[in-house]
Amino acid sequence: YALMDGKVKTQAQVLTLIHSLQKAILERRIKKTSPYAAEIKLMQEQLIKLYEKMGDAAEIRIAPASLKRYQEIANAQTPMLSIALLKSYVSLNGKRGVDDKIEKLLARMKKAADSGKVTRDDKYVRTISAAYKSMAEHINNKSEVLTIHPAELNGIKALIRGKAGVRRTQKKSPYSNAAASGAHENARRHPEVIPSATLMGMQFETIGLQGKYRQLIGDPSVGFTAMVYGLPKSGKSTLCLDMAHYLAVHHGKVLYCAIEEGFGYTLQEKVGRLKASHPRLYVTDRVPENPGQFDFVFIDSVTKARLEIEDMDALRKAHPRTSFIFIYHTTKEGRFKGSNTHAHEVDVIIQVENGRAKGNGRFGVGGEVEV
Repeated sequence: YALMDGKVKTQAQVLTLIHSLQKAILERRIKKTSPYAAEIKLMQEQLIKLYEKMGDAAEIRIAPASLKRYQEIANAQTPMLSIALLKSYVSLNGKRGVDDKIEKLLARMKKAADSGKVTRDDKYVRTISAAYKSMAEHINNKSEVLTIHPAELNGIKALIRGKAGVRRTQKKSPYSNAAASGAHENARRHPEVIPSATLMGMQFETIGLQGKYRQLIGDPSVGFTAMVYGLPKSGKSTLCLDMAHYLAVHHGKVLYCAIEEGFGYTLQEKVGRLKASHPRLYVTDRVPENPGQFDFVFIDSVTKARLEIEDMDALRKAHPRTSFIFIYHTTKEGRFKGSNTHAHEVDVIIQVENGRAKGNGRFGVGGEVEV
């Protein structure tokens, strides 16, 4: 915004900046808790007034006192180390003869962790951890080319492009949530009213799901929730273990909470039969205290875990970038406790019946696959 001062900008360029600001508000990257709340609010009001009054183009002039304040804030920000590390990682994708650079980047990441410059509180620590493991596997396997999976690559590029990584003194989000002009005070998560053009200009992060599971549920957003239900012995666990393996291979770190079966022979047999063993697929016999370290968590089953709707809602809110897949048993009549309430709270519903899984939800019209 400060760099616009003294320059001629078109109405379209001003609208682009407004869209970027609105997008950051909707994604909660701008909150009311910022020490810069007053500046952000004033900046937004001025942009909207300018857009409404200007013609096709106009020379931008910012009041000297405001400009000085904006410049002081902007110049005080330094790039986050985690973002710099991720940029270096992306730059190595698909290149040959860069093993020395990969080893140097591995050393930089390790040093950053050991020195406390990148901690567990860093919002990108999971992404950096996945990048570290990917490079380590590349070196150990002596691969010719470091290949970053498209879904992972797109996710990192979105972080770099959309989240202006800067180091600040607060652990929480550094920006204010200056709500859109006229927004109600209680509109905590997004402005009350936004232009349709703003909505169409937004970019939402999906996991990049492909294959039969995209056919089943579409391409869900990061942090989606799903329920899988069916009669006992209908193949729910088989379907979910296979899906967990697919997600581990292509999309990230997966935890399968086998509360129903535990660490027993039946679970071992299923994993072996499905060839579902993978370095990024973990199993446990309980719901861990910190499921947020995983990208996907399967809970088999909700009844055995003794989870109520409030518990599942708390899991989602505490770990917004972790996808949860809840598995249910049904009675012979096809009912289960809290069915309507639970079904309304998730993004995807999968029914397993007679050897087939039928999907429906918010990310596509839904399809069927064989179990």
